[in-house]
Amino acid sequence: MIAHMQNGEILSGKTSEYGFTEIIIDNTSPLFIGLDNTQIVWMSHTDFVNKLPDSYKIISYSSNLPVVAFQHKTKPIFGVQFHPEVTHTKSGKKILDNFISVCKLPRDWTTNYFKEEIIEKIKKVAKNKKLLILLSGGVDSMVAFELCIKAVGNDNVFAIHVDTGFMRKNESEEVLKHLEKIGYKNLKLINAKNLFLKHLKNVIEPEKKREIVGKLFVEIVHNELAQLENKDDWLLVQGTIYPDTIESGNTKNAAKIKTHHNRVKEIEEMIKQGRVIEPLKELYKDEVRKLGLGLNLSSDIINRQPFPGPGLVIRILCSNGKYPKNYNEEEKKLNTITNKFHISGRILPLKSVGVQGDFRTYSHPAVIWFDTTNKSWDTLRTASIEILNTLNTVNRVIFSIDKPKNIELKKLSLNNDTIKILQEIDNFMRLKTKDDVDIWQMPVVELPLFNAKKQYFLIRPVVSVDAMTADFYKMPFEKITNLEKELKRKFDIAGLFYDITTKPPGTIEWE
Repeated sequence: MIAHMQNGEILSGKTSEYGFTEIIIDNTSPLFIGLDNTQIVWMSHTDFVNKLPDSYKIISYSSNLPVVAFQHKTKPIFGVQFHPEVTHTKSGKKILDNFISVCKLPRDWTTNYFKEEIIEKIKKVAKNKKLLILLSGGVDSMVAFELCIKAVGNDNVFAIHVDTGFMRKNESEEVLKHLEKIGYKNLKLINAKNLFLKHLKNVIEPEKKREIVGKLFVEIVHNELAQLENKDDWLLVQGTIYPDTIESGNTKNAAKIKTHHNRVKEIEEMIKQGRVIEPLKELYKDEVRKLGLGLNLSSDIINRQPFPGPGLVIRILCSNGKYPKNYNEEEKKLNTITNKFHISGRILPLKSVGVQGDFRTYSHPAVIWFDTTNKSWDTLRTASIEILNTLNTVNRVIFSIDKPKNIELKKLSLNNDTIKILQEIDNFMRLKTKDDVDIWQMPVVELPLFNAKKQYFLIRPVVSVDAMTADFYKMPFEKITNLEKELKRKFDIAGLFYDITTKPPGTIEWE
């Protein structure tokens, strides 16, 4: 809407409006009826409207933005700069509810409605064909699996579970136990650990990792189809959800942030040929979970933390050990900011994936730590926002409970040792944080950073509902300290970093 405004002025630049932002609204506008005139919303863009055409009026602004929302003076046309659809916009549902009232649209989108609608779509597409599904054991694939059984019957759904070697500890065993419990027989377990490790050896670049994983899954599917009678009578089922499609750049107005394993070009070609069913592709994670409850899936399946398709492949940051270009000038800017907050920091010699203004970034994280014993999450949040809005080479900010010592970048590759230690630390962290119910997902990341021979690891606990946006979880500082001490004692690591980046500008996963 903004891009097509006539006689208006659109500017681009840093606005310092990232994450939570306080705005003033005109609550006489139909869009904001029933709301207090001060609202907290979620911003994620650096483009902004500076001047409206004469036929429009401002209905919201902030301290930094002259136009946060607008409406036509005579027509039911509205525009907003923030995200009303995400949970971090406190009154977002009410704003959308008001908009639906203006549109006079039917309100028939219920869990049961789209459950029956999806089942009917599967029946229509499948016709008399059998369905082959790659079953990871995560909530998306399990819900897709149950929907297919409802649509075409148990005997017409064939499931494959691929143990890539990059699963969480005991992941494959847990999947098998669940399927045995529900009496499902048509499962084939494929041990592909050596295959995946062979192809991923010495691969460093994140997108390349994801592409390789996706291609290997496709090869496995083709091999399995080749062994089946009447292979043309089979369709592939994927548990792709809407955020996967968005981040892979597979919608008209979305840029590619990262390639999901079920969106590599081989899969895209199969989709064009009509050989793939994706029952969940229009749903968000929270809707998938509601759907799972409607299908009577166990709470263990429904509520488990999301796990990326490529698995731990993208949680082990590989490196050739070569330092990137000099960024002394950026570090001077970082120090200028951190000094104001009685903290210190440095830019780390590695990169991670992020998203800013709906576009992919691949930039450095900055690590910060307190110079005082008085620690505050509010201070860290404020400092983080200023760092991310000021430094062009930084797209992520992480926190260290103590000053990290002698950080060195070293070579790190995918091998049995690096996989094993991450599986163990990931399992340890999940057990230690199982009572932190507000954590939606907590990737544990293995970094190519060392103090002598001891390695640094990172945790990324986030609060979210649908994965489109996320805030970092404010774990008590004492608990972080105790976790780091126990990890050092149990696994002999150098230290534990804590990611305090919102999404955007940082994606939930680091690669």
